[in-house]
Amino acid sequence: MLGAGSVRWLPARGNRSPRAPREPMEKYQVLYELNPGALGVNLVVEEMETKVKRVIKQVECLDDHDANKALQELMPLLKLQHAHISVYQELFITWNSEISSPFLCLVMEFNKVTFQEVITDKREAKEIIDAEWLQNVLGQVLDALEYLHHLDIIHRNLKPSNIILVSSDCCKLQDLSSNALMTNKAKWNIRAEEDPFHKSWMAPEALSFSFSQKSDIWSLGCIVLDMTSCSFMDGTEAMHLRKSLRESPGSLKRILKTMEEKQIPDSETFRNLLPLMLQLNPSDRITIKDVVHITFVSGSFKSSCISLTLYRQMLPVSITDMLLAGNVASILEAMQNFSSWPEVQLRAMKRFLKMPADQLGLPWPPELVEVVLTTMELHDRVLDIQLCACSLLLHLLGQESVSEELQNAGLLDHILEHLHSSLQSRDVCVSGLGLLWALLLDAVIVNKGTLEEVPDLISQVLATYPADAEMAEASCAVFWLLSLLGCIKEQQFEQVVALLLQSVRLCQDRVLLVNSAYRGLARLVKVSELAAFKVVVQEEGSSGLSLIKETYQLHRDDPEVVENVGMLLVHLASYEEILPELVSSGMKALVQEIKERFTSSQELVSSAEKVLLRLEAATSLSPDAGEKTDTPQTPPPQAPAPCPSFPWATVSLGSGEGSPGPSMRTSHSSQGTNKEAEGQFPL
Repeated sequence: MLGAGSVRWLPARGNRSPRAPREPMEKYQVLYELNPGALGVNLVVEEMETKVKRVIKQVECLDDHDANKALQELMPLLKLQHAHISVYQELFITWNSEISSPFLCLVMEFNKVTFQEVITDKREAKEIIDAEWLQNVLGQVLDALEYLHHLDIIHRNLKPSNIILVSSDCCKLQDLSSNALMTNKAKWNIRAEEDPFHKSWMAPEALSFSFSQKSDIWSLGCIVLDMTSCSFMDGTEAMHLRKSLRESPGSLKRILKTMEEKQIPDSETFRNLLPLMLQLNPSDRITIKDVVHITFVSGSFKSSCISLTLYRQMLPVSITDMLLAGNVASILEAMQNFSSWPEVQLRAMKRFLKMPADQLGLPWPPELVEVVLTTMELHDRVLDIQLCACSLLLHLLGQESVSEELQNAGLLDHILEHLHSSLQSRDVCVSGLGLLWALLLDAVIVNKGTLEEVPDLISQVLATYPADAEMAEASCAVFWLLSLLGCIKEQQFEQVVALLLQSVRLCQDRVLLVNSAYRGLARLVKVSELAAFKVVVQEEGSSGLSLIKETYQLHRDDPEVVENVGMLLVHLASYEEILPELVSSGMKALVQEIKERFTSSQELVSSAEKVLLRLEAATSLSPDAGEKTDTPQTPPPQAPAPCPSFPWATVSLGSGEGSPGPSMRTSHSSQGTNKEAEGQFPL
């Protein structure tokens, strides 16, 4: 049985056999149907094995492609982790043979009570919603929405019926939508004609299928307005008010004045807040952090939501300076005593990074690692803290004595968890890959099983940032070390080879990226003929062999790059089936040139001779094989420039008390490259 946060999809209809696994819907018993939503039918079901009730939203899609596109967009939402967000329990696509159409099914948590029921009950009784309760649940909603916006996730479907009450004083956001679903114009227009109430919560620009974080702010403003006015406005009036705000914002002033006259609790705060949330122009609307500030920082609102209290915990600068003025031990004590105060943690770590070596008293105390990791966990949504902590940990990895400590303290798991949850934060991804590279380089990884998940994770990172050269460079470096450690599974070879080639195509001018990519390719090709075929196969208009020739032309004066290219050619030439491709692509002329130009490098000459012998043997067996000779001769190369350190291994802290960030250790001498590519690098 599929558990929480699982994904299923059915094979194409032509591939389904009578003995195929049962349809996912078959494990649910439909109890009854709720009011239809804007996108589809909502069914209350019971899981037959567990007797647990769920809600399944069934969304009709145009075709399989449409359904799978929406499914792929929704999949990252399964990884959300927040106390006030109800994550989808399961996603799957099913086929309705009666109407010959695919349906995307979204399985959600079931709760009888939502904000809509609370508002309706109070509206019928003409009662004011309790102020203390409203502040508490509003704080929970704000915290959940701030979490989503921090991850660059838009709810898109925020309305009272999508905020469930799991207890009398605890709520959760649910039914997050995707761009593919919310921009289906035909479906929206049909549903709007059937029931205009559903679209009354949407921002003006959302009606034109343009969604942003500011669209969520408008919807939240409408929810707050309905909750504060339900005691004196009926449902129809409220709906017409929400729709009128898109054309005539002046109507809001009248309602706010009525709220004040009727002594609605906190009416003054709402009078300041709502006009800022319900601006017609999205760019004029405030952000979720501004809403928090107006209500819970500047205002007197209170909530049980722990995260919101962090906004209010600000020590005077003089006290923070006094706490962090001592030695390493006293600063660590301050960090432990004020662990929930983000500004203390941030300034303490910056203080460590700026300390001269004589004050640090190296080696650093072992408890520092534990304190830094704890800080990262407690303040996982404070980007400045995450980046500063990464910079400090990179600095620590410069000492051999703490490398194993970092691994034992769970740094690897922490890095992978952060990459999973922070894919939308570029800086966190770059710094996380830098930390992972440093751990791999120090060979302190003992659990290779965990590392086998990394290639798929890096694939997600590169898919999120397809044109980011720095991200590609960091990813190639990690791929290379993973290949040396044997942590890339055979079924991942083709994917990794494709990503390495893609990265080289993206930015061939970055020497560090090129070296890492070709080292990784050489290692994979050495152990897998499947990887070798992936290099020579024609993709994206060119094969890996043409890319190799391009790389050589660009870096022909760099012995290190040439040596890595040569090592890849040695391993490609070891496969009989690959030799004809090497011959027909003109590799013999390129390898001959390498041999003649790099006579001072015994390893390069030896590698070139091995390849030439294999190519000549293949040519003699196939006398009709022609060879392209488009590699021009060039004079011997000059001495190569020294190799710089990895730029992505230095974390920039932005504004504040300086921007320290150590450069990572690198070992890229021409002498060591051949050993590394052969798998003999001392890892």
